[in-house]
Order: sequence, then C-alpha cells, then structure tokens
Amino acid sequence: MIDFKFDESSTYLVAGTFGSDSMALIDMMVKKGIKPVVCSLNYHKFDSSDSDFASLRDYCQKNGLVFEGLDTNDLPKEEKIKENEDYKEFARRVRYDFFKKIYEKYNASAFFVAHQQDDLIETYLLQKQRKGHVAHYGLFPMSTVEGMVVVRPLLNYSKQDLIDYDNENHVPYSTSASKNEDEYMRNSIRRDVISKMSEIDREKVLDEMRAANDEQFGLSDSVIHEAVVADELDIRALIALPYDGFINAINKLVSTASRKVSLKVKDYEAIRKFCLAPQPNLAMKLNDSTYLIKEYDVIMVGNNPKELPYTYTLEKNGKLDTPYFELDFSMGALDRGIKDEDYPLTVRSVLPTDNYVIHGYLEPVRRLYSVWKMPVTLRYIWPVFVNKDGKIIYVPRYRQTFSEYHTSILKMKTIK
Repeated sequence: MIDFKFDESSTYLVAGTFGSDSMALIDMMVKKGIKPVVCSLNYHKFDSSDSDFASLRDYCQKNGLVFEGLDTNDLPKEEKIKENEDYKEFARRVRYDFFKKIYEKYNASAFFVAHQQDDLIETYLLQKQRKGHVAHYGLFPMSTVEGMVVVRPLLNYSKQDLIDYDNENHVPYSTSASKNEDEYMRNSIRRDVISKMSEIDREKVLDEMRAANDEQFGLSDSVIHEAVVADELDIRALIALPYDGFINAINKLVSTASRKVSLKVKDYEAIRKFCLAPQPNLAMKLNDSTYLIKEYDVIMVGNNPKELPYTYTLEKNGKLDTPYFELDFSMGALDRGIKDEDYPLTVRSVLPTDNYVIHGYLEPVRRLYSVWKMPVTLRYIWPVFVNKDGKIIYVPRYRQTFSEYHTSILKMKTIK
C-alpha cells in the first residue's frame, strides 16, 4: 500500500489513464480513505483511446470520484500540435498545462502520478546512457513540477506487481492502455531491456543506481534516514541536498508530526529561507498545532513555539518553577548525582552538540532521547543539568511507565 500520510481536509489529484498502474494507484488511495480528483487526457492516439477515456470516467462516476478530463480535439487552435513539433513534447506540454490548471482550481496539496519501478529503472538507464551530470539518479518519491508538489508512491512496485494487485483486488483496467503507453510513449529501453529483465537483473540495476547516488550524493539517504530515526534534521546537510532531496527530507520530518501537515511549493521555499535565516532559534507555524523549530544547527517538529531553547540557573540547593518543569532541590540532589560543589547549576534544554556519559559510554543526548522513545513533544523541553565547569552531569532518564523514586523533586509540566 501507499506510504503517505494523507490529510483528510486536503484535496489530492491523481493522473489516470485506465491503465494498470494508475488504476492500482487510484484504488490504493481510495482504500486509504481518500477520494482523489482523477485527471485524464484523451489524445485520440490509439484505437482504444476513446473507450479507455470513457471507461475511466464511468469508473469515477460509479465510485463517487470527481473526474476532470480533457479531450485534445477540443483544444483551441493555438494550443494544438504545431507543425514539426515532436508529439511527445506536445503531449507533455498539454498534459502539464492541464494538470496545473486543475491543481489551481482545487487548490490541491499534491498531485499523484503512477510512476513505478520500471519508470525508475528506465530513468536511471537513460541518465546513464546520456552520460550527463545529474544531481540524483532515478526518480525522487516527491518533487515539484510546474509549481505542483508531485508524489510518486509506487516506485517500489514493478509493472507486474501492479497488474497482480489489480487482478487480486478486482480493479478494472485496460490492457490496451498499458500496452500503448509501453509501445509508444516509453523509450525503447522499456521495450527492449527492462521487459526482459529477471528479478535478479532488476535488483542489480537498482543496487547500481543506489551506489551511483551514494557516490554522487550519498548525503541524501542519510539525511532522510535521520529525519525518520531522530525526528530532526541537520540544517547544513539538508541545505546541501539537491532541491528534490530537500523536499523529500522535509516531508519525512513533518510526517513525524502528530497531525498531518500539508505542504505546498511555497511552503518548501519558506522552510528553506527559515533554515538559512541568521537567527539561531526560531519557530515557524505549519498548521494550528504544529511548528517547525530551529535550534542552532538542527530543525525539528514541535507543537508549541514555546519549545524554543531555555536556560535557568540554580545558584545553590533550592527550588525552580518554570513553564517547563518544577524542581525542589532544597534538601540537595545527591540522589541524582548532583553535589554541592557542582553549583551554580545551569538547567537548560538540550543542544545539538550535547553528549552525556551513560554506562561508561559518551552518547549524544538527542540519540538517548530517541533510544528512550521519548515523545517528540518532550524532547524540546526535557532538562539537561550542567555544573559550574560546563560539564553535563545529569540528564533525567525517561521511561514511559516509570514512577519517580528520587527524594529530590523534579516534575515536568504540560505546555499550553
């Protein structure tokens, strides 16, 4: 199924041809509870063009989906194919002009296309054949085209996988539409090379592509992985990515938010400026309850702009009452390993460079938060205790089901 966090309040478009790929994608979106606006064009290029166009329209009507179709015979004269114009270029021009118009009509959040693993391999082999410089080999799961956020959620599926999906789920599709695309609209590589590959051959090519990307720009996958594992992104590495890599990394980061965040092209551009802003600590509102928090060299998702870094000083054994926590060390805090000679204590939120010795090993504090499975909303306000010499001497251990056993008191608060 599709790996995408949908927002039920947003509108999504999907390109449809009544071929096996697009019909599988439409069905997967519907099973996710999404009713996409289905966009289709009739170029009248093949014998089955009219029937496929009509069948897709009827399918949408039967399943309660909005259908937006364009018959190229109805194009104004100035928009029809021009003399000596390559047909593929004409089709692409008309297609994206139409898609962009519908995208703006519905103020859509994203446009889904059914590019699959065969397209991915074809793109890579073509790039390799042309021997040109590229920032990334293959296709990104997300990119921007003509001011639209374009999502390709089927890149891990082969053409045969999607045909099998349609057959197993009783999804109707036109074998003629799929055949026509492969024989005419695709490059000869698709017909003569990819169609004859075994599963082992396909995996070898995909491994080769991944290795080429690692050599070309190996940073991309590691940055995206960090967004998923650590719920934060290193700004310097993020900005160094090619633009589509930047979009995919940001999308992975915001997907960790408790509430779906729908980003548009202008939002990605605003986030890039936000990352490059000279201020070390900033908050950017993404929706009513979700913020992007910039803390020195990293960005993360939070639920409140008050989650910006804080610092408090405890001159001696005593009490502190802050918006984030309440502590009472009036009787000392030896039970936490804090001694009188450690004062004055600095109590602050974690910094990207913070490390802490635990079980004899020096570990990044943020990594500990991840290992402890600390909720994202707590990671930005969880206190770190630093002694007068600037050494981190205590980080409270987080456990989901754990009762405080210390005699000194430390209570976290819920930010409102």
